[in-house]
Amino acid sequence: MVMTPSSRRTTRRSPGNTNKHHFHLPAPMWWLIALLLLAALVTKLPFIEQDEAGQIKLAEWRILKLNKELDDLNSAEQYALLAKRTGYFPCFSCPDAERIRLQRGQVWKYGATTKGEWGRYSKTLQRKNLLYVIQFTGTLEQCLMEEKRKIYNYALLPENLQRPVPLMRPPGNKRDF
Repeated sequence: MVMTPSSRRTTRRSPGNTNKHHFHLPAPMWWLIALLLLAALVTKLPFIEQDEAGQIKLAEWRILKLNKELDDLNSAEQYALLAKRTGYFPCFSCPDAERIRLQRGQVWKYGATTKGEWGRYSKTLQRKNLLYVIQFTGTLEQCLMEEKRKIYNYALLPENLQRPVPLMRPPGNKRDF
């Protein structure tokens, strides 16, 4: 391999620093490490404790976690992912193709979540050209029922019936649930 001035790797060193290479983790990696350490710490915490009368009870952190998860079950969303632009999208429901052309605003997937858009998809929808639209809110059970209704009734949507071969479910839904 021929080294040219532009292909050489240069390392800046401060006068008192004898290290040639520095290892820098990207900022998101530090957050991941911190979360893993926190998770390890939480799992080491005692999950049961004694109250003032000596009775065994769940630890306070465990009670708080339970209450949050129960609250989440009561505040869910049924959503649709819509095409933000006209183009080709992955199709898990197409009998003979891996991609399908969707017009802007057409349904790609129906879903239900207790985590909201950010918790469910983070930043991935932007690069996939999909728009998250809440269609129903309620308990998780209600939202799952609404999601199932939407998936089954997708076959009757005008946008689907206009296709030469209509789909049984939205292109982004792999199954009926």
